[in-house]
Amino acid sequence: MYDKLITGGHLLTMAGDGAGFIEDGAVAITGRTIVAVGPRAEVEANDRAREVIDATNMLVMPGLIDAHLHSAATLGRGWAQEVATWMASAYGPMMRHLDDADAPTGTMLALMEGVRNGTTTFGDWEAPMDAILHSHVAMGNRAVVCEGISELNWANRDEWIKAGWKPGDPTPLDPAMGELTLQRELDLYEKWNGYDNGRIRTILGPHAADFLSTEMLLRVQQEAKKRGCLMHLHTAQDVRENNATLARAGLRAVPYLDSIGLLGPDVICVHLSTTTPEEVELAVRRGARMTCCSNSIGIIDGVVPPARLFSELGGTVALGSDQSPGNNSHNMFAEMRATAMYAKVKAESPLPMPAWRVLRMATIDGAKVLGIDDITGSLEEGKEADLILLDLTRPPLAPLLTRPARNIVPNLVYAETGSNVRLTMVAGNVIYRDGEYTNVDRHAVFAEATAAAARLQDAVAADPVTATLPIVELTREGRI
Repeated sequence: MYDKLITGGHLLTMAGDGAGFIEDGAVAITGRTIVAVGPRAEVEANDRAREVIDATNMLVMPGLIDAHLHSAATLGRGWAQEVATWMASAYGPMMRHLDDADAPTGTMLALMEGVRNGTTTFGDWEAPMDAILHSHVAMGNRAVVCEGISELNWANRDEWIKAGWKPGDPTPLDPAMGELTLQRELDLYEKWNGYDNGRIRTILGPHAADFLSTEMLLRVQQEAKKRGCLMHLHTAQDVRENNATLARAGLRAVPYLDSIGLLGPDVICVHLSTTTPEEVELAVRRGARMTCCSNSIGIIDGVVPPARLFSELGGTVALGSDQSPGNNSHNMFAEMRATAMYAKVKAESPLPMPAWRVLRMATIDGAKVLGIDDITGSLEEGKEADLILLDLTRPPLAPLLTRPARNIVPNLVYAETGSNVRLTMVAGNVIYRDGEYTNVDRHAVFAEATAAAARLQDAVAADPVTATLPIVELTREGRI
């Protein structure tokens, strides 16, 4: 007997090379696992179910995958924008005041937003991850996480400035910080990897080529190889990064990573915003994976990441929401729309980045990039039941057209906002339904987040360094 039977809805399975549409379909689940997918009559004829979920007038599809985010930073939503040197003149000096004790609350707020809008898996790059993971566990979502290994120490920023450093310059490295963060990452892996039958996985997160020495990057690579895990690396995100690797090694970031043997199939390259076409081709040729954060990079850098080129060259691309101080949201429908639209506008053509390709980036290809496509990313027998239901009776998904052409995928990518998500399920467990979370009191989280945000803004306001930041000046002028 099935434990759950989701029946009567239209399916997008994402199996095969396209969207895998099945009209009037059904998904049968036993425990955590999908045991049957297909036309409703066939699946219902095979067995009965303990629980039937009526999906009439609904779309059933894999949960969305946010392959790169900094979840705790949600407490500073919308705070690091309208500035040229984003990291050094906004995010860094402001978000360094986030108290570690408040980080899990910021994470829970991000997870609530994502789950409400159909995200089931989060590629969270954040600290202190040991504490933050309790939020992921409580919500019930899937996560592939890392804490981040870095020789960047923002506590020394005042000393850098006294020594002549200015925003945009390569940042001085602190080897002691690198040792500390590497050990934390390895401890995190030993404690958490594989939790709840693999619902939580940990990988290693070297920060970026300009925030780590060559020696530390290679040590991280060795530790990743010992564990057979991926590395989650910000790559060529900013002109600053290329300038730093040019100064230290005589090469731009991507060629530098290749020169030390780090660019390969075990690396998730996040952003690639300041790459040349030749550097993108090199990354694809080496088998690296890409995560594209279109909204974040568009807002904070005014750049279109090279997801189109990476994909057309044969590389695998995932989508991520990055951080809400610069992106404002953790909404994968927004990321799909931006990724498709930016590519079309840049090319001055409607043909690049078709909706079906971008939808795959947010589902099965996202799972491939995170190394979990054996268990999630599509609705197939043997995979875990990570899925969402969307209401097809309301705009922008209504009216549903199926003949002679279907409109579901274009409407999902170009118009849906997440407002039509009715149910979110992970590993066979419903974690969100019709505005309420199964495992979380949303009112309590909002109260905690409000208090934590107040503590953060008080600390930032008391820091004289922040008084001249561009976004603070815009506030004083009454422009925002």
